[in-house]
Amino acid sequence: MSMKLRNSILLLLIMNLSLFADSSTWTLKRFNLYFENDTFAETDNEYTGGYKLSNVYYLPSDEPDFIEIPFLKSDEDSTFFSVAVAQQIYTPKDTESTEVVLDERPYSGWTYLELGMHYSCPAELDSLVMQVGVVGGRASGAEQFQKALHSLISIDSPKGWDNQLEDELGLNLIYQHKWRYTPEPIGWFEQSYIPFGEVGIGNVKTYARTGILMRIGLNPAEDFGSSSIDIGGENGIPIKKDCLCLDEKDISYTLNLTLAGEAVVKSMLLDGNLLTDSHSVEKEPFVANASFGFSARYEKYELDFIYTINSKKFKKEKGNHKYGSVIFSYLY
Repeated sequence: MSMKLRNSILLLLIMNLSLFADSSTWTLKRFNLYFENDTFAETDNEYTGGYKLSNVYYLPSDEPDFIEIPFLKSDEDSTFFSVAVAQQIYTPKDTESTEVVLDERPYSGWTYLELGMHYSCPAELDSLVMQVGVVGGRASGAEQFQKALHSLISIDSPKGWDNQLEDELGLNLIYQHKWRYTPEPIGWFEQSYIPFGEVGIGNVKTYARTGILMRIGLNPAEDFGSSSIDIGGENGIPIKKDCLCLDEKDISYTLNLTLAGEAVVKSMLLDGNLLTDSHSVEKEPFVANASFGFSARYEKYELDFIYTINSKKFKKEKGNHKYGSVIFSYLY
């Protein structure tokens, strides 16, 4: 994909985002800005960085039927729509070698547009998400972005990007269901438990995941929790249109813990390109994740920090991998 074509796609995306923002019937409820990096764990390899911008809109109940998904929406649900752009960057552990590092994961990037429909009520959330973009390095912009960032902060860039995966169109469809339980408070502190199940099908990744988010704190938001880019779905989907009670609860703070496990059938980022020969590694079929951190909100501003530990994702990976996520959100 040429630079000119990529820039044209980005321009069209920005124009579409502007149309959403100007809609007279759709209400912008939340903006999320994600920054993920393994420098929080003092490393620079494997999943080395991720970035995502997303908007969450409320859709009134009199929207046309064509935007409703059969078998998911009920009469009691509130409908939300999310649109996002994201990029994730992956490198081997040995970033000094200019040759292919056979026992380590390929250099690659995954840059995509994400569209999601979300149907929520106080006890449950259904989400159906489509991701479409580019896997590779050159067309995904992963190589250019990482080199520019490393130059900005005056550190050496990985030297093996010439061995990255070839450019390939990526498409994923993801369905997720969440439940929400809110037991009685413990003294001043409220608690919530949010189990979830998720299935993803596509040429980038085909998998099934299940897990639970647990949080305890002061005035937790009436939503389905905070999560990293990959684990847990879109950040802060409300249980209904007006539920944040900002006038009555200007401050909230929670401690969060997420435990998850997944079965992986296919992952282009490890298995290599589908349409051409490329470097690949033998993936682990089962992966576990543990994340912990906090959410803090003052009026309409929210800050989340999540520290994630992944078990080995491929057979010859040397130990677990860790990274941190910082999410800034503005609530409208």
